[in-house]
Amino acid sequence: MDSIPTIFGNINPNPAMTSRERILAAINHERPDRIPCDFHGMDACNKALFARLGAHDYPSLMDRLGYDMIDIRGIVDPDWVAPFPKVRELGGGEFQDWLGFRRKRMQTAFGEITEHSDFVWKNAQTIADLADGETFTFPKVEWFDFSTMPGRLDPFAGRAVMASGASVFQHPTLVRGLDNVLCDLYEAPELVGHVSKLYTDFYLAYFDRMLSACAGKIDILRCADDFGTQQALLIKPEFFRQFFREPLKQLVDLAHSHGVKFMFHSCGSIRPLIRDLMEIGVDILDPIQPMAVDMNLADLKAEFGAEICFHGSVCTQSTLPDGTPEDVRREVFSRLELFRGEGGFILAPAHIVQPDVPVENIIALYDAAREFNAR
Repeated sequence: MDSIPTIFGNINPNPAMTSRERILAAINHERPDRIPCDFHGMDACNKALFARLGAHDYPSLMDRLGYDMIDIRGIVDPDWVAPFPKVRELGGGEFQDWLGFRRKRMQTAFGEITEHSDFVWKNAQTIADLADGETFTFPKVEWFDFSTMPGRLDPFAGRAVMASGASVFQHPTLVRGLDNVLCDLYEAPELVGHVSKLYTDFYLAYFDRMLSACAGKIDILRCADDFGTQQALLIKPEFFRQFFREPLKQLVDLAHSHGVKFMFHSCGSIRPLIRDLMEIGVDILDPIQPMAVDMNLADLKAEFGAEICFHGSVCTQSTLPDGTPEDVRREVFSRLELFRGEGGFILAPAHIVQPDVPVENIIALYDAAREFNAR
């Protein structure tokens, strides 16, 4: 429906949507009352925002910044009921989590971060070498109790709620090592297929239970698999189609069977895969890394914008960490202008915001969105 011109400007045909309604309208290519926003920051970044804005919880942070959707991973998780700790300390700041990821805590000038430090299956030569052992037991859905999640989601009523954590490519690289997986594609394809299937099957069971337990309270399921580098794809499109397209489709189909939208995340230059992603039913493409080759938002909108919703696009490589608040405002306005009066876009940083981004620039992003949407 077109807006109605008056001497006072344009009357919006959909005033006062809830955040959830606004996000779903954008995903469905309907016109929202304003272009919706999202935010996701690392812990140190979030703590700085809480302190600066006087927010006491995530709903109040959402209100103060003015964003519409929340990734509940790490905020509202299923209860851990396995008879052993969720994280095993290895010494020297290194630890191994329940997914088999080995990471190390490190202090930076901006706060503590963790980085992957080793790979539990890096020396595997055959499928038999991947059997459960002392080093790593592959996760089981029975280790989790989902029954308390619905009640803990109540504070987010009226917001768009996203569950995340699924992966069919990246998580295998975090137990096997990226260099090994890239070689395996040529030399040991059975290992690639086996490890990917392990994670796919686990996430199908895990999120089926979560979405069933939280029926009507989760709106989006997100899968993250970085198939792109700054310049090009990390793997050949043929390998994506041979090993990873069908597992992704299984996750998409699971989400849709629960009435939930599906977001796919991949950093980098992934334009050659976008048509594949749309064909298997991906609803939202994230994060539209603007400095990567062939990922210009205007060009992507012209080619794919009628069939998929874009999420992200505000540069976390340059503008947010190194720009001024005015630089941020200018970039936000340029993104929003592309979708003025339309759906199909959710404004957000093009990556989880790291603690080197000044708080002033984060606030400037959402102030600019509010200013644009008020026009």
